[in-house]
Amino acid sequence: MFKTIVLATDLSPAWEEIVACAGEFKALGCSRVILTNVIMAKFMVGLEEMLRADARPKLAAQQQQLEAQGFKVEVEIPVGLPAYSLNDIACRYGADLIVVGSHGTALWREAVLGCFTCALLHHARYPTLLINVRATKAQGSDPCRLHCGSLLRHVLFPTDFSEIGMRAGEFVENLAAKGIGQVTLLNTLDVPGQEAYPPGYQEIAEDAARQLLKKWHQRLLEAAIPVVNDCFDPGHPLPAILQVLESQDISLIVMGTQGKGFIKELFLGSVAHNVSRLAQCPVLLIPPASR
Repeated sequence: MFKTIVLATDLSPAWEEIVACAGEFKALGCSRVILTNVIMAKFMVGLEEMLRADARPKLAAQQQQLEAQGFKVEVEIPVGLPAYSLNDIACRYGADLIVVGSHGTALWREAVLGCFTCALLHHARYPTLLINVRATKAQGSDPCRLHCGSLLRHVLFPTDFSEIGMRAGEFVENLAAKGIGQVTLLNTLDVPGQEAYPPGYQEIAEDAARQLLKKWHQRLLEAAIPVVNDCFDPGHPLPAILQVLESQDISLIVMGTQGKGFIKELFLGSVAHNVSRLAQCPVLLIPPASR
């Protein structure tokens, strides 16, 4: 499914952990890696060649690790802004997936990366897997949240039943063949300004949402996913998603980056952005097909 991936390393120690367990990506169908380190020329004008020279031996070491795990590896060191450079690399190589870290070092720290993630959500033309590489005390000596063999153990699929929600659901269906063990299907019904709607609107909308949940439940079972859980929440999607993450052992979130919400991409884009920042597990973000 994801035969060729762009692995956007920032060359930090945390990314050493991701590269070390990159065999996990074979579970997604990956056999080819485009190992990429973006030189952010906007902040480093005139230093491109020095930064490239510093990056090359580190990239060579990561390339060697990946090749030892059976991947075909090519290395790219583009100059530019990551949100655009990664799209360009993915397009040139016909990639199926971009993999980035949601926390890192140097210019990729959260202060900068918050803007980068937001830009990525708005401009990404390819499915993007964000991995939280921030070390915590609970993780001890293993700062990587990507644990080999368990990425598809329990998938959380939040959806608003929009076109992009349906597209994200198709990715979940396709991943079923790769060994998904369990899916939790989540829908929320955040209706701001309810007083502007006719009496009974909330009940009608909730009934319609529950019917769609049932249809998707059956659809995922028919995709041969062994266990499918339904979850409906009448509130805002972000706290609902975070509550599921806190109460269940989720290994991967799959969601669209744009929905049918009342402010459309700004609304659901904000949810996806915040989920990618706050979730400890990897997040697979699916862009609209029109990009």
